[in-house]
Amino acid sequence: MRKFLITAAVLVALIVGVGLYFARQAAELGVEAVTEDVAMITGFGGNVGVVRTGAGTVIIDTMTFQFQGDAIREQAEALTGEPVVMIVNTHYHSDHTHGNPAFAASTRVVATDRTAEYLREFDADYWAGEAAALLPNETFGHERTIRIGGKTVRLLHPGRGHTGGDLVAWIEEDNVLHMGDLYFNRLYPNIDLEAGGSVREWSGALDVVMAAFPGARIIPGHGPLSDEQGLRGFQAFITELAAVGQDAAAAGKSLDETLRDADLTADAGYEPLFEVPLIGGLNREFVITRAWEEATGAVQ
Repeated sequence: MRKFLITAAVLVALIVGVGLYFARQAAELGVEAVTEDVAMITGFGGNVGVVRTGAGTVIIDTMTFQFQGDAIREQAEALTGEPVVMIVNTHYHSDHTHGNPAFAASTRVVATDRTAEYLREFDADYWAGEAAALLPNETFGHERTIRIGGKTVRLLHPGRGHTGGDLVAWIEEDNVLHMGDLYFNRLYPNIDLEAGGSVREWSGALDVVMAAFPGARIIPGHGPLSDEQGLRGFQAFITELAAVGQDAAAAGKSLDETLRDADLTADAGYEPLFEVPLIGGLNREFVITRAWEEATGAVQ
């Protein structure tokens, strides 16, 4: 019994310590100017785009917690001198949407049709009650162009990749592109096969993006500010990862064999977005597993 109590105490201390660490991380926000009217807010969760339009502020993604949303709203309005009038959610994951309820219930919230569906299907508990007012209230299938003040915001769903419903947001006058999680810059990505994501189709979606918005400054979903060259490097990694899964499926390899034999080199210098001892994380093993699961049909 004493041994059990000591083990339990250690586990509780570990959980509390991890919780405090992540809480401290979540409370810290950084700001990087991209152009005179566009900025990137960084912190625990996905990168946030801030756009001054002359007729209100546009926010692209809102991080993980409502208190982060409060801080994002305050920081953004201080940067632009304009109230937030529109939120764009690039996809449904909590680290890009759970800050939404910090904004006024009248705020325009734009996303793809599939993202709205995924929020209701996979995350319904969070969006119950008052939070429901900040679910997407304007959705589209493939493309939407929105004019606010002096800015043109073009939203495009280029195809399957990270999920089945991701959009990218291009600020035309500044030639700045927010990629959401269709681009993890030098980090191993999440691949949400259960919500329509696809390793196999991801590279094609990136081709659509680069053809539509050449030469843009790029805000990735995670990682530092980037450009088209950086995005092409990520595409090379995704293409190679898809081939790892397809080759394994063709050879009838098990997951363990695929993890052991994977010919994956385009991820040199990549780092996990996070890792939790005994649980795992977004790391090399995770992405190879997802590629194998899709290619073999282990996950439909």
